[in-house]
Amino acid sequence: MMTRQVIDIFPDELEEFKNKTRERDYLLIDVRQPSEFAEVHIPGAQLIPLPEIENRIAELDGEKNLVLYCRTGGRSSVAAALIKDAGARQGAIYNLVGGIAGWEGKGLKDIPHLELFPRDMALNQTLYRAMNMEKGAWLFYNDLAQEYKGTELGDMIEDIGGMEEVHARSIFTYWKKNNPASITDSFDETFERLDGRIMEGGKPISAWMARLGKDPKDRMLRLLELACEIEYYAYDLYRGLAKRDRDTEAVQTYLLLAEQEKAHIRVITKALDRFFGD
Repeated sequence: MMTRQVIDIFPDELEEFKNKTRERDYLLIDVRQPSEFAEVHIPGAQLIPLPEIENRIAELDGEKNLVLYCRTGGRSSVAAALIKDAGARQGAIYNLVGGIAGWEGKGLKDIPHLELFPRDMALNQTLYRAMNMEKGAWLFYNDLAQEYKGTELGDMIEDIGGMEEVHARSIFTYWKKNNPASITDSFDETFERLDGRIMEGGKPISAWMARLGKDPKDRMLRLLELACEIEYYAYDLYRGLAKRDRDTEAVQTYLLLAEQEKAHIRVITKALDRFFGD
């Protein structure tokens, strides 16, 4: 068996892929909720909602290629990562960029592009930027928690926002330990000073907010979908930082943060099932 990377496949490439690949050699998996699938889906797709992916991986033949999609690509990228992390497989894993919206010719221009931290960035800068991104996520969630204040969803969003602050504190502890002479401010002073303007994906908070739309029910689904993307990007970032760092303590810190982000994803996927499951 071999380890496969997740491969982006664009809507115009999917039809060609389907035409050139025998049906018995691939599975087309829709990871949205049942109500979304019932409304519209790509012909030939099998429904396995994101909240069920980890418990149903055994159903996904390891010899076959997988093509995963959701509405815009966020949930399916999370599903692809979970499948990849579950173990090596012979078949390739594809994520449909733009999801079914892209397949239908909608809204590809709104999909953010992930910008990785430069490999030559100094450790101190990397840690400071990571703290700032956590501050951005904290601001994002706090704003939305106020919008849904007094509801179960609002409480969940507030809890996730609190976790982002805990992550920033963990990074600060390591950052200060490596710069004891030059850093005299406390965490609270540093966190207050951070602007948090740029979040995961290299996009400002306003860009993420703009993707939520205005329809109340649709906005709630988009919120949870975007939260999946945000946590997935953070998860992927910390795993990448762990792989390239040589300091044992730094690696352990990044891996711990990655696992915590993965736990956040599970919280959000359960919320998808709770609020939108049938």
